[in-house]
Amino acid sequence: MKNILTVALFCLALDVSAACPVNRPGVLPALPDGAEVSEEGMYRAQLDAEKYLLQASAYMDCKVMNRRQHKELAATLEVFSERYNEEMIKYQVRRNIVAEK
Repeated sequence: MKNILTVALFCLALDVSAACPVNRPGVLPALPDGAEVSEEGMYRAQLDAEKYLLQASAYMDCKVMNRRQHKELAATLEVFSERYNEEMIKYQVRRNIVAEK
């Protein structure tokens, strides 16, 4: 009886991870220096950052990670978003799009 239950739970676990249409996000995209990057470079960085964040968000919605993994990925995304925003502000200040703080 225990073996049947173990096999059933194992198959269920495999099915849950197979049901996730999104792969775990890979390496964080590189962020350019906002004080030096061109408009095209910043636009490319924006697209890469958005793509990564959307993929990570979709992967987190699949609920295939344990609590520790989920917290770890959420913390990584938060730090990455903060770094991206800092570089975007540097870029906007340099281009006189926003006033300095």
